[in-house]
Amino acid sequence: MRAFRIVVAAHGDLADAFVSAARLIGGDIEDLQAVGLRPDDSPESFGERLAAACPDDRPLLILTDLVGGTPHNVALVVARGLPTATVISGVNLAVLVEAATCTDALDAGTVERLVALGRSALTDASSLAASRSP
Repeated sequence: MRAFRIVVAAHGDLADAFVSAARLIGGDIEDLQAVGLRPDDSPESFGERLAAACPDDRPLLILTDLVGGTPHNVALVVARGLPTATVISGVNLAVLVEAATCTDALDAGTVERLVALGRSALTDASSLAASRSP
């Protein structure tokens, strides 16, 4: 069982799509929520909805889509008020699935491993395929 909750915060429907795809791969995933930035949201209204998705003091991983974007910036503000929250930006499906199936504590080592996985999951597949062609 995972020792931390996960909230995916992203632009538009992307957060819901990430959560849906992770559940397609991993089945029912507990303590996983999506909060999408809507076109009519202000940073404050998005922050209120994001904070509402983080209601207690259990360890929390907030995964955001784009470094410097509104979900990222607001997640950093929300996390400042939550001593057990960690924010990783630049989420991809590999990171979300790994986090969702993680049984380790949410510590510096786990965060480092997730970030490294996110980087390694980004591959120039066309070059790989071309180098393997006869």
